[in-house]
Amino acid sequence: MFFKKINNVLKVYRITDWYYYLGLTFIGFILSNPLGINIIKYIFLSSSLLSYAYSLNDFYDERRKEKFFVLPLILTIFILPLFNTLQIIFSILFITIVTLYSAEPFRLKTRPIVCSLCNGFGFTILFLLGYYFQTFPHVGILFASLFFSFNMVAQFIHEVVDIEEDKKNKITTTVILYGKENIKKLCYLFLWSAFLISLYLLHLKIVSLSFVFITFLFVVFFTIKIRDKIDKKLRRDYRILGMVIGLIYLLLIFLNNLNTISILI
Repeated sequence: MFFKKINNVLKVYRITDWYYYLGLTFIGFILSNPLGINIIKYIFLSSSLLSYAYSLNDFYDERRKEKFFVLPLILTIFILPLFNTLQIIFSILFITIVTLYSAEPFRLKTRPIVCSLCNGFGFTILFLLGYYFQTFPHVGILFASLFFSFNMVAQFIHEVVDIEEDKKNKITTTVILYGKENIKKLCYLFLWSAFLISLYLLHLKIVSLSFVFITFLFVVFFTIKIRDKIDKKLRRDYRILGMVIGLIYLLLIFLNNLNTISILI
């Protein structure tokens, strides 16, 4: 019985899906806080918000009686005073977006274009939560744009994979509205937009050439893969390689921070 309850909690809050989204918060924090002090509270905030988002969506999709989403919502409200004004605003914005996305009578997930933007921008907020905007706000905006581009591609891939299920549930997504081929073109647009953003970051001397090169490889690889076929395997590969590129980004940012600190010393 105990293990069944644990498994139910893991399923409802989708804890196994957190790792790549928590990475956005981690990158945002390390990017603006070289020493990584107090990072745990930021990860806890993002985890609480993700728990709310997934459990609320589960409540309405699965027609559950148990309101699992109440606990993470209460926890989020309880810890928000520990953060600055901008982070509180971002948290409230995230809660608002996921609520409008999943909850009735709004159910923005049933409205094409809007449903895609909700996920693309909504999960990008997790990066913004970690970033300290009081220093170099333009850097935060550029990186947020980079991750928004990647998140939009992830969302479109997800919609293509779930197209039959969405049709069965009478949900009209962006893919259903515009068709797979047009969605592929949007994927190319966002992928290459991400690369152009990385080039601009290089121009501003914010990132290294290695950062741009690894972004280029990622973009080229998935441009080719998406042109070939979008399926569950591609979705899995995008998640896994997305996590890999995130770890490489973290390493490059960390090394850049070390170099900056050594210069200041």
